[in-house]
Amino acid sequence: MVPQDELPAHEQEAVATYFEGDAEFYRVFRASAVAQFPADLQAGDAAEATGDVQSLRRAAHTLKGVLLTLGHAELSACAKGVELAAQQAPWELAVAGWRELRERMVSTFSLQP
Repeated sequence: MVPQDELPAHEQEAVATYFEGDAEFYRVFRASAVAQFPADLQAGDAAEATGDVQSLRRAAHTLKGVLLTLGHAELSACAKGVELAAQQAPWELAVAGWRELRERMVSTFSLQP
């Protein structure tokens, strides 16, 4: 069991807000989410490669919620920016946002690029 006080402050806040103080439940959810992130990034990359704006929007939308639940508000905001850009901005802005989000997620969660 992972004591809550061993988690970074932003994750402790997520445990309190979304997991009723259950750090172990948070840890299991986080591990599952991080295991899913490569597939999520592949989906976004495929959307970028094919110019599929709706798929890019959906990928960003999904990540926005998961990242917020994990306590990564800044990454969640970045994903929201991609989602909004995919809906309202030129494709190039959505792609630039996606690339930034992807890079930050790879770094934050130690994913394979």
